[in-house]
Amino acid sequence: MAFEPVYSDLSPSYPTQLAAGQAVIEARLLPAGFTVGKVLSASADVTVVPGEVFTGEARYGGKANFRVLVLDGEGICRSLDYVAEFSDKLTGEGITAQTSPALSCCVLDTDIVLATEHEIKLACVAEVRLIGVGGESVRCLTGGGDGIYTHDDRLDFTRLSGSCNESRSFSDTVSVSNIDELLFCEPRCCIVKRTCGSDTVTVEGIIINDVTGRSGDTVVSVRQETPFSAELAVTGAHGGDVCSVLAQIQSSHAELVGGESSSVACDCTVGFVCRTFSEDVANPVCDAFSVTHELLISGESVKVPIPVCEETFFERVEGKVTLDENMPLADKILSTCGSRLSITAALAEEGKLTVEGMAACSIVYCSEDGQKASAAVELPFSLTVSANLKEGDVVTARGIVTNVNVKIRRDGELEIKADIAVEYSACREEVKYIISELAVGEERALPTGAVAIHIARKGETLWDAAKALGTTPENVLLQNPGIALPLSGGERVLTYRCLSEK
Repeated sequence: MAFEPVYSDLSPSYPTQLAAGQAVIEARLLPAGFTVGKVLSASADVTVVPGEVFTGEARYGGKANFRVLVLDGEGICRSLDYVAEFSDKLTGEGITAQTSPALSCCVLDTDIVLATEHEIKLACVAEVRLIGVGGESVRCLTGGGDGIYTHDDRLDFTRLSGSCNESRSFSDTVSVSNIDELLFCEPRCCIVKRTCGSDTVTVEGIIINDVTGRSGDTVVSVRQETPFSAELAVTGAHGGDVCSVLAQIQSSHAELVGGESSSVACDCTVGFVCRTFSEDVANPVCDAFSVTHELLISGESVKVPIPVCEETFFERVEGKVTLDENMPLADKILSTCGSRLSITAALAEEGKLTVEGMAACSIVYCSEDGQKASAAVELPFSLTVSANLKEGDVVTARGIVTNVNVKIRRDGELEIKADIAVEYSACREEVKYIISELAVGEERALPTGAVAIHIARKGETLWDAAKALGTTPENVLLQNPGIALPLSGGERVLTYRCLSEK
């Protein structure tokens, strides 16, 4: 018999989280020309860039932009800022020297370690995730040759079709009134829509600028939402591809423009890391038999993740905060600043997604007697939204706080409503058994009976019946005319053999 097995190497690729870790960044701020009376808020945003990549290790560098709002010794609102550079590394088995990393960063917390009249020490904790392209070559049998009957299975997978790493600059003007001094501007961004085209990916999103300024002896804040659209050059991408995009603000600048009606000019640079994946399909052999010979089969179950979506949803988180007894009661809300969102879990179920996390910010307020104070607010949440997902899908999520509304209730209670935007991506694992090696063994002993009978089980196919009877699928059809496939169960499937005379 002609034994000529045919093999193919499948090379699926898909977005995957290769590693994650936390970085602690510290800063020391020294006020110039004034003393610190009270710290009202402290926040930080962190940007990271990939560095050298080795097997099992990816290094990166970053910057933490610390911003502190204080009352000086005379009760005037002032700001302090500091940029701390740092470096760290992530480790993981899936990291190789060929890994092209994309980094996602989320600030988990910013704490005041020390606060005196002349010095403030801060510590920021940031979670850094390394998103790479996963996948390894899979050897599989695709044909057995003459005399080998094979049964294949459909295997869906994706291939990396294109990638790019680009930066774009965006500008907007925030209208303010009666601001004497710009204290700081806190930018953040999120992607709302991703569209693949021929060698392009169009990204639409929003940039949020929270402007905090001083007006006389008080503090005010203004929020500006700026929509943006960017067409990225991604060679190899085409319509219908699954698109994975990470965006982070790399740098920003804000400047107060004077005049009768003041405004703040906000400029920022957004970095985009984009990858596109094309759908593909293969038909690897999952079973084989020979009528005349035993077969030596080596196989394995392979898991192939398939990216299914990358979407954004908007929701509202609500909660109430009661001021401590030693804090003055709030009479007027002056500012909300230091907004951040951290997501601790994302769970896929049939047709829905549950996201858990924390929305946080600082609320600066004024009491009835004019005393200024602040409250750090943390709102834990668990949200369930409709999503095109299945149970078992692997989901990663990130997001931002887009807006915060605060209302003063009685007895020192503040009612908080935080609007959030959550970007999530999902991969679905497809598990298939494939034959990786096939060899012909000894000749099979021919049956001695003239008739072989197979009692079918429900759902069996022509292939199952032929393999059970040790004959060809064509012979089963020839000797069982009118058989209905797939079998409903209980049928007597027969095969007749011509026995040679002794």
